[in-house]
Amino acid sequence: MTNYPVTHRKDWLPAVHRTFEFFEGRKYQGEPLEERIVFYCQMLENFGLIAPGKRIVDLGAGIYWFNPLVGAMGPQMNLVDDYGGGGGVDNANRGPAEDLLRRYREEYHFPMFEQDILKSPLPFEDASVDAVTCFHCLEHWHNSPKRLFLDIFRILKPGGMLFLATPNAVNIRKRITVPLGMNNWSSLDEWYEEEPCFRGHVREPILSDLKNICERSGLVVRACYGRNFIGRESLVFERVPKPVMHAIASFSQRTLKYFPTLCSDLHVAARKP
Repeated sequence: MTNYPVTHRKDWLPAVHRTFEFFEGRKYQGEPLEERIVFYCQMLENFGLIAPGKRIVDLGAGIYWFNPLVGAMGPQMNLVDDYGGGGGVDNANRGPAEDLLRRYREEYHFPMFEQDILKSPLPFEDASVDAVTCFHCLEHWHNSPKRLFLDIFRILKPGGMLFLATPNAVNIRKRITVPLGMNNWSSLDEWYEEEPCFRGHVREPILSDLKNICERSGLVVRACYGRNFIGRESLVFERVPKPVMHAIASFSQRTLKYFPTLCSDLHVAARKP
């Protein structure tokens, strides 16, 4: 298992311009992009997957920058999601999300498959995909993903990669606040009042869980990364000014990234032999 360095590529800039204009409706003038989306792209780049001709499947895609940004850099993106809420889809006001999905298809020509990924087989041929990504989706699943991960193994080419990102059930903040009596899960209102189905976190994993899932599915873990992207948005710290919280999280990340089990975000990259 290797801790690959994370680097930037200057030739991403045209894709950044195009994606920024798509989402913001204006020209890009050097505004900082969301850090975790850039990090996801960097993980793919570490394994040589941001290149024309690569076929990438994003599970639980929702609506966010990652797919258009990577798609504009050459790989063929394929999106699979039920678009039933969360990930940029507001069930109380679905109009904006449906309009954006339509524009996705028109602008980027993504193959988009609307289905429950835990109930239906993935719509791809055996050994036909270079990489599968699944970012902050697993923790929302109500049922076992065993069949899904075996299906991921099926569609990956030999040497193909799976990238997982999830929150960490035992990050350093939770190790401190839970013994103090603070709740470790969604607010009661979010769980009790949400209809027709709760779309929040059902089971957050720990790092060994993610590695175990990959290994049970026949994949070999190649890299693990810890970051604090979602930790800086924790509701526990909602009274702390955001600039202060972001500064603390950025400072702590310099050390905590070497100890993934303490970070708020877990990332695992695994390869099909």
